[in-house]
Amino acid sequence: MVVYPKGKEKNTGVVDNLHSQPTKENVMVLLNTNAQHIFWLGRYLSRTQFLCSHFPFLDDEAALNYAHAFCLPAFDASSLNELILDAKQPASFRYYFKQAQEKIQKLRGVLSASAYSELSRLIKTTHENAAYICDVVHDCEDVLEAESPDIFLFFSLGQSLDQLDQQLRLAIDTQKTLTKIDYLVETLVEMGWEDLEEYWQQLRRTPSSIQFYQFSDHIHQLFEADL
Repeated sequence: MVVYPKGKEKNTGVVDNLHSQPTKENVMVLLNTNAQHIFWLGRYLSRTQFLCSHFPFLDDEAALNYAHAFCLPAFDASSLNELILDAKQPASFRYYFKQAQEKIQKLRGVLSASAYSELSRLIKTTHENAAYICDVVHDCEDVLEAESPDIFLFFSLGQSLDQLDQQLRLAIDTQKTLTKIDYLVETLVEMGWEDLEEYWQQLRRTPSSIQFYQFSDHIHQLFEADL
């Protein structure tokens, strides 16, 4: 389990809306499995939001670049749009949001009652009309950002890692995201994940897909560990 110290004030200017860093005065225990669900919830919501910002694809060259970056079987804007709307495809709106929905359901006993109720209502909205998915993603993020610091920490970690993955694949500037992850890694190291720093610095010095996957793999190993 993750033992997360709560209460200490810390400068959070680098990370938008990140809550205060806790202290040892009050300790919150978050099971690794729940932390991992929160982490993946952040990743899938970020992935959906990123897709929303690009869809629909109108330019064939831009669509082809996107398809190549994410290893998708599409050859122009039309075929990529069709793939994204196919619920059976793992790179579709429906698939991403379904994964996020499953993580929310598994977190029923972790999220506050009001947050779980609101997230359930938002999910129901997308079942009634899939066109609302992009709007609902933003609303879900707002709900989760208001949760406790430990939940927000792992949610932010998932969001930030997916954003970095997207930026590396598409050769987008990574500086803002790297700065945000700097703070998150510092918090995790203080929490007990000391060896995460070494993997992070390797990625920080040479931002690349190879270094990213090594860092990401190490995070998953930490989730599996009995801290």
